[in-house]
Amino acid sequence: MVRVSSLYLTILGALMPCALAGETDQYLAWGITLDDSSEAMNRYINEQTERYLEERNRRDANPCAPEDLTRDVYRNLFRGLLASKLRNWLQHSEEVDRFPENSVSFWKYQSMSIYRRRSFPYVLPMSRTIRVGDVYCGIDKFAHFFGFGRLSYGRYLESIERGATEEEAIKEVVLQSIGWENSRVGRYVDGIFSHADIEASFQGFLLARDLCTGGDPYIKLVNGKWTLVRPIDMRDYVTPNFDESYNPCHYWALRKHFVLPVLRERYRDKLTSLNVQDRFARYQTHQPSDSIRLIREHFLSRGNDLQQEQYRAVFGVPPRQFASR
Repeated sequence: MVRVSSLYLTILGALMPCALAGETDQYLAWGITLDDSSEAMNRYINEQTERYLEERNRRDANPCAPEDLTRDVYRNLFRGLLASKLRNWLQHSEEVDRFPENSVSFWKYQSMSIYRRRSFPYVLPMSRTIRVGDVYCGIDKFAHFFGFGRLSYGRYLESIERGATEEEAIKEVVLQSIGWENSRVGRYVDGIFSHADIEASFQGFLLARDLCTGGDPYIKLVNGKWTLVRPIDMRDYVTPNFDESYNPCHYWALRKHFVLPVLRERYRDKLTSLNVQDRFARYQTHQPSDSIRLIREHFLSRGNDLQQEQYRAVFGVPPRQFASR
């Protein structure tokens, strides 16, 4: 079984080397309290970035363009599913509190999750939940953050170069992410459209845009050397919409047929529990991003907002993020 799983991951990693990361189950973490891993995560990312900049400064006689440096900093943290420093650290570091803990096998975790029923021909690597600030999210979200965030940044630069306004370029970034989830990233890989993955990719793009350019970049040229002049704080970019129980997925085919009944049977009543309502109340103090707004506009304009339709069918109410907006 392990060899089969490894083969699947190898094949998928070859097909999607930039950012395929798996899926997570934040519903399973309802009622669970995790320690905040943001300080450890920030320390790791800043240390890795400083080391990379030192190496780059030694190697390059002439500094590269800031846009190129941004892409390379991202690649240093995340090259792909099977080659990610950050992903491996998040999965194994003793400084990171995870649920389920690593002693729970992959197969046991999947059997506990909303994805317990296998939906041929889909394959589904599972990703554990961590907490960053107040937000509970899957480790997979940081593959999207740095993997697709980098690709989204490239799309943004191309749009600006073509003469697009900032607003137009951002819309193109989000529409590209919707297209990915509707095809080779979500629909055709695992039957899941993850709205939270798009949010993670979008926030990764925002950090990329801020990293070396703009009014107050994190990295500047100081005496001809690229220097991290202020620390990156992931809490500024990890939003409540990384949580797939707050910003829920929608599903296709067998995945929809298998997942929605599990949600209805196991979690409909738990939605009103104090733990969940308190968590979501904290989430609602955050303003939704442009990505959330643009995704909603996109589906409403087509008259098929499957996220809200499927969530209402399970829980009888709209997703909490839209309940008072």
